Amino acid sequence: MKVIFMENEYLSIGILPGRGSDIFQFVYKPAGIDLMLRLDKDILNPNEVFSQDRSTNNQFEDYYYGGWQEILPNSASLDYRGAILGQHGEVSLIQWEYAIVKNSEDEVSVKLWTRPLRFPIVIEKTLTLKKGSKSLEIDEVLTNESDTQLHLMWGHHIAFGLPFLEAGGAIETSATKFIAENKMPDKRIFKPGTTQDWPMVTTVDNQKKDASIILKPSESKFSELAYLNDFTAKAYYKITTDIMSFSIEWDKNIFKSLWYWQECYATQNAPWWGKTYAFALEPWTNNWEENPSKESIEKDWLKLDPRQRIETSLSTNCNH
Repeated sequence: MKVIFMENEYLSIGILPGRGSDIFQFVYKPAGIDLMLRLDKDILNPNEVFSQDRSTNNQFEDYYYGGWQEILPNSASLDYRGAILGQHGEVSLIQWEYAIVKNSEDEVSVKLWTRPLRFPIVIEKTLTLKKGSKSLEIDEVLTNESDTQLHLMWGHHIAFGLPFLEAGGAIETSATKFIAENKMPDKRIFKPGTTQDWPMVTTVDNQKKDASIILKPSESKFSELAYLNDFTAKAYYKITTDIMSFSIEWDKNIFKSLWYWQECYATQNAPWWGKTYAFALEPWTNNWEENPSKESIEKDWLKLDPRQRIETSLSTNCNH
């Protein structure tokens, strides 16, 4: 697969246009750290390496190695108006086209775009690094290329790992509400099903715990999925460790939910096999739902009218 590297004095960004436009590498040079989660498996090309049974709905997990994926047009697998969509949609496992927009001492910029096979949309994004900047700028355009109204889920699957979180960390965010997902295994921390005030959250044993504290890998074994909502100002989060910080801002009118996912060596079965430490904070259009009804799709999912075009942007920042 082709790889695009974008680099300035502070950041080295690695992108895979051959599979999903993944950001598989996000190195902050002053700290010498790649922030992205990287599991102990190769980054495989879905067009060249595949199992004997390719009819499963969880191919995203088959090929998942960590990193930062663009997710469209769904999360849970479903039949959307006759289109059979697997877990986390199509665009993260297909090839994207790309063009180098700028390549100078002052600024580097690349545009990437793709159309999924089973859904009539085109997603375009431009990534920019400027000289002297610690920020990666991402400008996106999503277009409905059909003559019918569409509903979809859109997410940025951003996962962090070691060594960035070796000593744990702390989360700052403009979100105010927290709700733990019901559909999680027994080895979890937070009491599910009720909306609570962030960050002091009720645990499964009815204690109060600060959910903004990211535990060290050695502290506990658990799995957790929750959602942060109701942003007071511009939507953002910041993760701070004893080494550095990473932050990201986005449009809360499009990405209304921040998914809070942790896997800390708890899941003994597929796909984690008891050996995975991962922490993700993912801006999404809405919360996850296992079997979304037509009513909830029309109520909660992002709506695109015929031929409608949506523009949005995200901006990251690192400090040492």
